[in-house]
Amino acid sequence: MSLLDAIIDTGTPPPEGAPQSEKKRYSEILSRNLAIGCADCLRRIGFPNVKPLRDGPGEIKFQGGVQPKKVDVSFSDERHGLMLAVSIKSITAPPFGKNLKNRFGDLFSECVNLHMRFPYSVICSIFAFPRAADEDVTKVRTVSTFRRAVKLLGSISGREEYTGPMEKFENVTLMLFQPPDAEGNNAWIRLYDADTEREMTEEEYFRMLLDIYNDRNPNSPIGMGADLNGE
Repeated sequence: MSLLDAIIDTGTPPPEGAPQSEKKRYSEILSRNLAIGCADCLRRIGFPNVKPLRDGPGEIKFQGGVQPKKVDVSFSDERHGLMLAVSIKSITAPPFGKNLKNRFGDLFSECVNLHMRFPYSVICSIFAFPRAADEDVTKVRTVSTFRRAVKLLGSISGREEYTGPMEKFENVTLMLFQPPDAEGNNAWIRLYDADTEREMTEEEYFRMLLDIYNDRNPNSPIGMGADLNGE
């Protein structure tokens, strides 16, 4: 499964007037599918035993510096503990800006908690928004929620060294997506590096994660010669 497959498999979101429980359920399914898709892609490029598995173990709880924390996507072993993590977040229903600061706070504390315990770990995040979150401008609010989120999350992205700020992720990437229509067609995704605002393909995104990990672990590189196209 790819990240695009995850969007397609999640299906069409509930309408704006649907009960909150349906909207919450859609967001939970989306996050779960994105975690599975991310883990599938990481295993394909050389990271062994990445969790979650489609029909097996899901998110894993690690002891953080302050408290235990479940990690959506994780690469770890008994000797080193957590070595790579990807936190999956999403806001899928309007008003898209309502919970943005709360999600930012969740990511901030999660990053500090994990880096306190595992300073060498590569801690990353994918934050997904539907296309409508880039179209919610008004006469008063001239910048969309998605573009505001890129700027906000860019402030906690780009940790380059293991001695860098614990509150910064090695990478935060934002996903803008178009859900499939009723026939399951016309879905797409666009990925943006929050630190540089550069748009990436899925292949470029996972190549970037591989490069960040190998820069941090030059004596035990992963995925050398791996097929990043998944063919």
